[in-house]
Amino acid sequence: MRRIILILSLLFCSQLITASNLLIEAESFDQKGGWVVDQQFMDLMGSPYLMAHGMGVPVEDASTTISFPESGTYYVYVRTYNWTSPWHDGKGPGKFTLKIGNKKLPIVLGDEGNQWMWQPAGKISVKAGNSNLTLKDLTGFNGRCDAIYFTTEKEQLPPNETVQLTDLRKKMLDIPAEPEQYSYDVIVTGGGIAGMCAAATASRLGCKVALINDRPVLGGNNSSEVR
Repeated sequence: MRRIILILSLLFCSQLITASNLLIEAESFDQKGGWVVDQQFMDLMGSPYLMAHGMGVPVEDASTTISFPESGTYYVYVRTYNWTSPWHDGKGPGKFTLKIGNKKLPIVLGDEGNQWMWQPAGKISVKAGNSNLTLKDLTGFNGRCDAIYFTTEKEQLPPNETVQLTDLRKKMLDIPAEPEQYSYDVIVTGGGIAGMCAAATASRLGCKVALINDRPVLGGNNSSEVR
């Protein structure tokens, strides 16, 4: 009896040890296609995300190359948000799907729930090595994708709470627990007109300047993003 228990325990432990996990941040995609990076909620989410802002016309696919650590069946979870849920109880308009290599996962994402959540996207059998991961927008109505998580362990749902999720990101993406420190004479927060002028003036006066901005372009309300 003890031998049976020992064997079962070893088998269980070996499954835990050999489980393979892979976390992909959507904003790190090599080719973002028509999807745009939205950073304005980083303080709430801990990360930027990709958004399909097509004004009702499906945007071009986003794609990237990922590397599976081992062959096997992976369960796939996508962190997304049904952005109309505060006002509407039904299915949301921000629909999209995933494709790994030539295999399209059948589950439509981004149209359910009422908060940022890990939505099951299905499972897929793959070989170890590189594969292409594609986000396919279906509507052009602001579908949102924060991250994609692959695991060989069934029902291993990633944490959704911000602090725990941040810890997971640091662990799986080799992000230092403490941020690197730098020294500046002047730090300007915000890349609007006032921020740009302040940073440029301080730099011309010989100061070492850091201009912090959470958008991909400068200009604030006068930038090309405002339309």
